[in-house]
Amino acid sequence: MIPIQTTLIATVASLIIGLSTGWIANGWRLNGKIDRMVAEHSQALAQAGQNAMIESARLQGIKDEALNQANQIAQRNAAAAAVARSELSRLRKELASRSSLSNATCASTRDYAATLATVFGECATRIGEMAADADGHAADSRTYQQSFPRK
Repeated sequence: MIPIQTTLIATVASLIIGLSTGWIANGWRLNGKIDRMVAEHSQALAQAGQNAMIESARLQGIKDEALNQANQIAQRNAAAAAVARSELSRLRKELASRSSLSNATCASTRDYAATLATVFGECATRIGEMAADADGHAADSRTYQQSFPRK
């Protein structure tokens, strides 16, 4: 018969070895699980970064297209403004060269023509400024609307 003390020591030793082995095996299992979770997180993070870059490029393309369209419209508006300025200049010269007041005195006709030219010039200048402002506001609005992200 084996003494009780030896049996007790063997039992405690077996218990300690079993618990230690279980503890180590569970640690390995949990470390493996943590490693898989870290790998999955890293992959998800990389995919999210790639998706963000793709979306950023898409939105940049939309913005660039809107700016190109705005620039084309601005060029057309500038050409139309140049035509309007040349027409205005032509009208000014025409008004300055002839007088419709055949019965008026020379001095009153000159005063009338000078006043008419001044008022007409101020009106034309202000109309041109308002048209340029309106074109600018319209272009800005169109650019903002076209560059706003759409799905």
